[in-house]
Amino acid sequence: MGNYHICAFCGNLHEKTNYHNMCKSCEEMYHKIRDVVVAYPDTIVLEVSNLTGISVSRILSFVKNGYFRMTEGTIEVLK
Repeated sequence: MGNYHICAFCGNLHEKTNYHNMCKSCEEMYHKIRDVVVAYPDTIVLEVSNLTGISVSRILSFVKNGYFRMTEGTIEVLK
């Protein structure tokens, strides 16, 4: 039996296969957000949401968990 964890973002039980404490679905969202933030460094959260299709509240949960930082409305990558 594998090593299982609760996803820090969505609360689903998942088998830990990566260094992040998140399920595969949330990890895919993280990478979508990260790709947009790296490509467009001065992008505001609403624009990131529009470009990725990921809700603002989900993006803010990544901010809250330390994966991104918000500065004057824009978002920056931390991890």
